[in-house]
Amino acid sequence: MSQETASLEGYDGDLLRELYRKMYLVRTFENTVQELVESGDVFTDAHLMQGQEATAIGATQALREGDYMTTTHRPHGHILGMGVEPRRVMAEIGGRETGISGGRGGEMHMFDPSQGIIGSNGIVGASLPHAAGAALASQLDGDDAVAIAFFGDGASNQGVVHETMNLAAVWELPVLFLVENNGYAVTFPVEESSGPDHLADRAAGYGMPGKTIDGQDVVTVYDEVSDAVDSIRSGGGPQFIEAETYRYLDHTVSLTGMFDYRSEEEEEQWHERDPIPNFRTRLIEADAVDEDEIESIEKTETERVEAAVEFMEESEFPPAEDAAAHFYQNEDYDGVYQPRYR
Repeated sequence: MSQETASLEGYDGDLLRELYRKMYLVRTFENTVQELVESGDVFTDAHLMQGQEATAIGATQALREGDYMTTTHRPHGHILGMGVEPRRVMAEIGGRETGISGGRGGEMHMFDPSQGIIGSNGIVGASLPHAAGAALASQLDGDDAVAIAFFGDGASNQGVVHETMNLAAVWELPVLFLVENNGYAVTFPVEESSGPDHLADRAAGYGMPGKTIDGQDVVTVYDEVSDAVDSIRSGGGPQFIEAETYRYLDHTVSLTGMFDYRSEEEEEQWHERDPIPNFRTRLIEADAVDEDEIESIEKTETERVEAAVEFMEESEFPPAEDAAAHFYQNEDYDGVYQPRYR
């Protein structure tokens, strides 16, 4: 597929700034999480997405308030892309009660319906039926909300993925299936696990549009997802997008350097296509955003991440007596999720 970058001519400056700001935030946030995990200051493993920021931010920026998003065990970029405060995500990773899931979900399980986030999930492929359920609710309610399900190339071979896509097509649900093809399911290459040249080729079997796009170009992702979402919102039924991308780290922080499955040449080629510095250069060269403003954005987002770490460190862990507090519905539950902490 072509790797030509989209022209920035005609794009709103505020949109371009926001795309860069959020990508820079995600990269800075995840670099910081990596340091915290490696130092032992946070007692967790971490599934990080450095290298995949353009897909996460381009796609979430194409949604609007009231839309739904489900994601995977690698969720931080999608969560931040939906507008959740970094401090709430960092606190959740640190297991603090001020986290997005009250410190009980950890880095893989984050949930906030008030911002359209109906779950990240450690179960491979589980994001799809959750998104389809939200899309069905939208359809039954008669509103025009769209759901987007992020999943990985490894999940694409799960039975529940095929079942959900088939049902979504039959019922013409307002849902976008977006596979982040980063080339590997942990260490297993996609070309050895999947038959088609492109995973999006499978869409034809369900009778829905499918497209493979450059997941390293945030503007391309934004445009393609926006077009798909507009079509879905207007009653066009589900669609399937495959974003070709790459994670720079291993599957988790704890697995760093344990397996030799990628060549140096491959890694270097993908680092040359790093979505953040490349987009930064394009913004400056196109006179879309000047360098001083970019540096100001970077300073602000770095400070936000530093403040998020401080917030996490100053927050309390959930009390032991509340360990089972959210396993069962409360008698006074009114059907509206009300997080205890913000």
